[in-house]
Amino acid sequence: ASTPPPAPLSAPPSTPLSAPTPIPTAPGTGVPAPREGDRPPGRLSVSVAATSTRAGEGGRGRRLSCTVALAVAGAMAAVTVGSVLVFDLLPGGERGDSAGDGGRTPSATAPSDPGAGGGAESVPDRYVGTWEGQAVAVEGNLPLGTFRLTVREAAVGEQVGTLRHTDLFGGTCDDVLTLKKVTEKEIVTGAVGAEGNRKVCNQALHTVRLTPVGDDLRYASDSEDSGRPRARLSKVE
Repeated sequence: ASTPPPAPLSAPPSTPLSAPTPIPTAPGTGVPAPREGDRPPGRLSVSVAATSTRAGEGGRGRRLSCTVALAVAGAMAAVTVGSVLVFDLLPGGERGDSAGDGGRTPSATAPSDPGAGGGAESVPDRYVGTWEGQAVAVEGNLPLGTFRLTVREAAVGEQVGTLRHTDLFGGTCDDVLTLKKVTEKEIVTGAVGAEGNRKVCNQALHTVRLTPVGDDLRYASDSEDSGRPRARLSKVE
């Protein structure tokens, strides 16, 4: 037996379409306001705005944007962290903290350097006395005559001695030495031409290093104008 064809579906009655009814929104937000009789939505939606409502005139409340709240909190955190960083970057890193250290500020002073002047270091007895010897310049290629060096006890920043240079023709030039630094291996002085020297004498400030070599002293100057003089001096007094 054959199966009868299915009955034709009846078309729904023609109904004119109407425009959707606008949904009212809550003041100040893009979130639709609930209407009486509405059913809960079928799925959960998350909004980036958090609302804090307080009853007011006309039933309206004030809403605080979550973005604004986070921005304010972030700014406060940035100010706090920034203040800590600024204090840490200040010279010495001083920061008042009465709760942590009783209101004391850490000291940023560095250990004193005897070479900075005014230190308590003084000339060891090994250097004190009068020393004499032949001097040369220009890497030992130019004889300069005789150096006579007198060293006395002195502290850093004080006059420590004098040097008399007698050249090959009998002319003299005097230098005044001021103690700059004392180390285990040498003493460092600043030397300058004495008043009353001849015009041919070098009056410019230069550095002189005195280093013990056996029973002698090695004299070394960095004066380029004088050819960087060197001498090995023996104690005579």
